Amino acid sequence: MELLESFFGVIGYLTWGWALVPFLVVLGVFFTIVSGCVQFKYFIRMFRVLSNSNQSGDPKTITAREALLLSVGGRVGGGNIAGVAVAITLGGPGAVFWMWAITIVGMATSLIEC
Repeated sequence: MELLESFFGVIGYLTWGWALVPFLVVLGVFFTIVSGCVQFKYFIRMFRVLSNSNQSGDPKTITAREALLLSVGGRVGGGNIAGVAVAITLGGPGAVFWMWAITIVGMATSLIEC
């Protein structure tokens, strides 16, 4: 039993310890390359899709804008908003740069996850 506890302790340490952030960044870069830089390829198209209204006229369908807001509402929580405020307060402009840099690779990770 101790063997199992130590084995899963090592896995827990590697996945929730110091290795988590580099692992996610490497995975995000990998997903970016595999998806063909999808976050850049469809960036302009995103605004075109969001500006279109409900083309079908069916009142039971939702628009792309409504689908985006629903998705963002499910992903972004109070911890994300407070975390950004604390990072800007403590880290200054460097924190903003790194948040944008991680966001770029996080877009591909989010696409693959969804």
